[in-house]
Amino acid sequence: MKILAIILARKNSKRLKKKHHLELDGKSLIDHTFDLLKKSNLFYNIIVSTDDQKILKNVKKKYKSFIPLTRSRYLSRDSTNSHEVLIEVYKWYKKNYSKVDGIFLLQPTSPFRKLSTIKKMINIYKKNKMKRSIVSVNKVKDHPEWMFEIRKNKLIRFDKKKPIKMSQYLKELYIVNGLGYLLVPKDLLINKTTIPQNSIPTVCNSEIESLDIDTIEDLNIARAFKKYFKIS
Repeated sequence: MKILAIILARKNSKRLKKKHHLELDGKSLIDHTFDLLKKSNLFYNIIVSTDDQKILKNVKKKYKSFIPLTRSRYLSRDSTNSHEVLIEVYKWYKKNYSKVDGIFLLQPTSPFRKLSTIKKMINIYKKNKMKRSIVSVNKVKDHPEWMFEIRKNKLIRFDKKKPIKMSQYLKELYIVNGLGYLLVPKDLLINKTTIPQNSIPTVCNSEIESLDIDTIEDLNIARAFKKYFKIS
């Protein structure tokens, strides 16, 4: 089974400037993902798609088994969706290397991701004969049935049709956490999304592992977590 790992790392992040280079536990945020993959031995190849020259130089120097791929300006815009980049990278790889059985998207903003989580997703993918994509999720803490919007300085029920229920009667809902997306290439090309409708969910019960760093508050939480949680 050939699984291609793809790491997407756009240079100009909006909410947290130069986030991939920020220090966490003595090394850059993106290096946590790089180091985990370097020792994983789970992927047929690993591609780093970025418009950041510093990351490209780092890959060429320290991670020589990875494939550094310079991302075009067109695919480095704020409005660019992840699936657009994945499709271009996959097509490039297929043309220059070979076909693969799956595409594993890993975001550098999940530094507490465990190797066991990656293995679990790959095993589920293999068990289902590589016919359905796998997406990591968490159970939601803030339920939409308890949410309000503000109109003219008034609280308005987000869903007026449903009465407010006690927590034990709420429907269990889940949210994608960004830990990993293992995609059937056909799913990606046809549906043009990283979350195909027929995806198999893998539930992560750890709030620490599923922390996705997109703000300075997230980073501060991660720096506090590292004192009590070993980064794999």
